[in-house]
Amino acid sequence: MFAKICVWGSLGLVSTLGALEFGSMGNTSAGMGGAGVALKHSAWGLYYNPALLSSDPKVKIGYSLGLGLKERNLAPLADIDVKNMQNTAERLIDTFSSAGGANPSQFTGIVQDALNSVLASSGQVPSNDINQDLQTYLQSVGSDYSALIGAIQTQVQQSNALTAEQKALLQSIAGNIEYDNLQFDTSKLLSSITIDKGGDKGLDKSINDIATIQDVLKSNHLNAVSQNGVILQISSKTFNEKLGSLGVAYFGSVYSSISIRANEDKLRLIINGGNGYYELVNNGNSYALTQSTKDDYEKYSIIASLQTNNDESHKLIATSFILSEIPIGYARTFYLKRGNVNIGVVGKLMNGITHQNKMNITSDTNFKEELTRFASLDNAISSNTYGIDVGLLYELDLPKFRYLTIGVVGKNLNSPSFKSTFNDITIKPQYRFGIGYNSKFINLAFDADLAPNDLLAFSNIKQQSQMIGGGVALDLKILDLRLGAMKDLRQDTGLILTGGLNLFGFLDVSVQSSTTFTQVNSYKVPQYFNLRIGGSFSF
Repeated sequence: MFAKICVWGSLGLVSTLGALEFGSMGNTSAGMGGAGVALKHSAWGLYYNPALLSSDPKVKIGYSLGLGLKERNLAPLADIDVKNMQNTAERLIDTFSSAGGANPSQFTGIVQDALNSVLASSGQVPSNDINQDLQTYLQSVGSDYSALIGAIQTQVQQSNALTAEQKALLQSIAGNIEYDNLQFDTSKLLSSITIDKGGDKGLDKSINDIATIQDVLKSNHLNAVSQNGVILQISSKTFNEKLGSLGVAYFGSVYSSISIRANEDKLRLIINGGNGYYELVNNGNSYALTQSTKDDYEKYSIIASLQTNNDESHKLIATSFILSEIPIGYARTFYLKRGNVNIGVVGKLMNGITHQNKMNITSDTNFKEELTRFASLDNAISSNTYGIDVGLLYELDLPKFRYLTIGVVGKNLNSPSFKSTFNDITIKPQYRFGIGYNSKFINLAFDADLAPNDLLAFSNIKQQSQMIGGGVALDLKILDLRLGAMKDLRQDTGLILTGGLNLFGFLDVSVQSSTTFTQVNSYKVPQYFNLRIGGSFSF
């Protein structure tokens, strides 16, 4: 059931899964900016760096439950006003084209009558060639179009052919039209018009929504991750000196993801205008409506793509990956003159259950039905493999730097692979460096991913993560406090603030939250959020 719930909050998939993030296990590191590679006093050395097992030779027991969400570019879809977009398209076509056939639109006649009026008032003779008369007017007035704007607004107000809605639109945008870019074809049909934003709020909102949709289709993902575990480290100072230190754990994780993968050839807004086809283009501070063709409509229009159900359709791709691991680790300390070197290795028995689905996005797609079928985990594929982690930790033993540790770890060095619905899922190696200061009452730590890791997301732009972060922990006997910060160098989540609180060892809560928020309706939601509950003991 828990896996199904995570699937509902997820997204993602494409041909192959290149890797997972380094991830987070245990509460200590989660509250310290995710740093754990050189953190000696944590119970979760088996996960972050197996060399830590022998650097702090004690018996340690820990448990941790966590749930995290990461979103990129999908939440803005909640603010899209679809009805306004439909109404705007209809208003533009009805106003600027001749929906009934090949006769010039009412707008053409209004502009011609306005030009006749302003040219005659200045002693010039109109030619009744709308393009020529427009050029004549523009050359005579420079950049001051106020007379023409006023004449157009007068003609709009006096028109008996325009609806009240069309009149309102033309009255509001008359002063925002770039008249030097206004063009008509030989049939006196509008061929191109550019309108500066700010004239009509509904039109501006629609254009911005269209730009949002196009941006979302190119780069997006929503990931739900739950990493959970119980861990046991078995060691003592005497045992470690003679034989080394051991650790064993169970890690159970659910990775769920949903992404939209767009057909990049079908992202243009080309509209069937009754007597022809028009393309609406967002230029940033303005937008243009230009003539197009039926061929371009069928090849490139986002609207046409929603009316067809084939391999060229935009796709919603969903993935669920349930990973179970039983790691068994061993570490040994080698004593040197100016410090100690700890070397650790982990062998992991791994089981992966994968389920993937991709749905064509059309006007007829029943997403509730499709996602219900996906969440049932029918036809999920289970496969077994193994993984290998290796870690190194150097403890500097100098009078003023006795508590300094430097570590590096490589996880999943053998690139474990799992069977999947479409293609095998391969977890590529993950490498991380860490440095720590480990005293009795205060601990400092900093970690950095040495290479980017692919996210479980499959939009058109490849999504990766590369974390750096660190923090401080204060041991106040019955109360431990942790604060930190981290940053994903490959994502726009901003600075991620972290913190944690431990009471009596067995009750521990840690939180990670980005400082970059997504607006969903009237609510601000962090783009990255992770909550962990756990505890640990050592003796």
